[in-house]
Amino acid sequence: MKIPSRNLIHLFALTVLYGLAASSWAELIARVDRSTLDSGETLQLVIRYDGQVISSEPDFSMLENDFEILSNSRQQQYSWVNGQAQSYTDWTMVLLPKRVGEILIPSISFRNDVSNALEITVRAAANSSAGAGEQPVYTETMVDKDSVYIQEQIILTQRLYTSVQLQDLTLSDLAVPEALVQRLGERQFQKIINGRNYLVVEVSYALFPQTSGKLDIPALRFGAFESTGRRQFGAFSSRGNQLFRTTDPKTIDVMARPAHIPVENWMPATQLELSEQWSSDLSTMRVGEPITRTITIRAQGLTGAQIQPLDYPDRDDYKSYPDQPRVDDQITENGVQAVRTETIAMVPNRAGEMQLPAIQVRWWNTNKQRMETTSLSSKTVQVQPAPPIQTNSQPLFQPEPLVLGVEPNQLDNQPSQPSALTQWSLALNALLVAVVIALLARDRSLPKTRMLGAKPVNSAHLSLKQKLKMVETQADSNDLAAVRDSILHWGREMFPEAEPNGLTELAEQLGDPQVKDRFAALDRQLYKGGGDQEPVDLKLLVKQLRSLSAGSGTMARQKTKGQPLKPLYPK
Repeated sequence: MKIPSRNLIHLFALTVLYGLAASSWAELIARVDRSTLDSGETLQLVIRYDGQVISSEPDFSMLENDFEILSNSRQQQYSWVNGQAQSYTDWTMVLLPKRVGEILIPSISFRNDVSNALEITVRAAANSSAGAGEQPVYTETMVDKDSVYIQEQIILTQRLYTSVQLQDLTLSDLAVPEALVQRLGERQFQKIINGRNYLVVEVSYALFPQTSGKLDIPALRFGAFESTGRRQFGAFSSRGNQLFRTTDPKTIDVMARPAHIPVENWMPATQLELSEQWSSDLSTMRVGEPITRTITIRAQGLTGAQIQPLDYPDRDDYKSYPDQPRVDDQITENGVQAVRTETIAMVPNRAGEMQLPAIQVRWWNTNKQRMETTSLSSKTVQVQPAPPIQTNSQPLFQPEPLVLGVEPNQLDNQPSQPSALTQWSLALNALLVAVVIALLARDRSLPKTRMLGAKPVNSAHLSLKQKLKMVETQADSNDLAAVRDSILHWGREMFPEAEPNGLTELAEQLGDPQVKDRFAALDRQLYKGGGDQEPVDLKLLVKQLRSLSAGSGTMARQKTKGQPLKPLYPK
């Protein structure tokens, strides 16, 4: 018989009301999925209420005395079987026992109903290799040192041994407020213990304590599900019991830095190495031309932030322009390896022998428990003078020399008869000579007043102006290296008798403090890559050089002022 949909709705409403009204005689039942388990394993507790619950729930806080409630979910179920309505609400909880031994799950009260109490047994599970081969799943915690100095590396290793198949393995996060923590990595391998094959999951960390005293490393928790091997929903395996294993906590003694060691030299490491590279051969060093020196510091058992920067004091024979260092942390089999790379541009100021001082780094050897020094030896190099200025004095076209009235065969003293072409060449040469003589005679006949109005061309001044124009052109293109080279060419034209080898020497010859400061700023911006330095105002620098260039003629005239003129016809 087919029941109308309206009757079904009425029947459902009556059933719900019946369930709510019957709450006074509802039952509250507790059950667990197992009563015996090992420590670190979970159990499932289900509290069923015979009726529908809309919003409220029982008070489960009393369970927290002996258990950690990992999850709590609620499900409601309604069914109609053989004319009888069934309605209930389940609270399903995953509990992790906090201790071993006999533990009582107390009765739970809800809506005047009280659940039944349950008793479970929690056995102690092996947490170290002492019980290796006796438990299917256990953990092991290891540290490479029980006592260290402040900022010294500690290697912490956590291992999970399992002889059963697990899935969805997790590990809680490691947090140590008094130390820097860096996870080194994870690996898995097989190990046979007492004839049983174990899969070992190993997770390692590097810790760097930042305060002296006791360093407490907390316990971690491995979590996983046992794999039943049964297939569910096609390719997916169903998950079995959820289990947890807790690692052992550790306490490390952290000693303070020895009082006789300065803070700037405190770098506790197992090994420290220095290496260097040059951008070009040291034998090719020239005055005013930069050469780049790259120094790399590698320290095993340190972080990059712990390596102290190198010191590069300026010397009389060269200028140093350090760039921003590059710091990196690398993971090795022995923990963290710090790498600090420093790059310095060096510009020689003078030619001749130059001494490059040794580079020394003081550090604390944690293996030998003493201070050590790693260094790069000093070097003596020969600096070549600045290259000469390249001037384009050759004409673009060089005609062959013309010898009037002489034939090539006559130059070779070989007798021969002149050909018709030779006769025409001689006639043309004679005509050219006549034209040149006529022009010279015409120039001599010009009035003297016309010659007085012309100014002689100062070729040196023209060259100086051209070189200054080149500086201005390079400044417009913002090519700092080209600007520097053009300024040096201009300066060597300004002072041909004492050509400057670099901007520092040129600034001294010019005697202008503002120009000297801008020259130094140009070198800093060029060799340090800008960084936080304020960029040089190239237009203002060109304007100042133009003013100095314009005054060069006045200075020359002042030098010759008061000197008697040389006689037109010296005796």
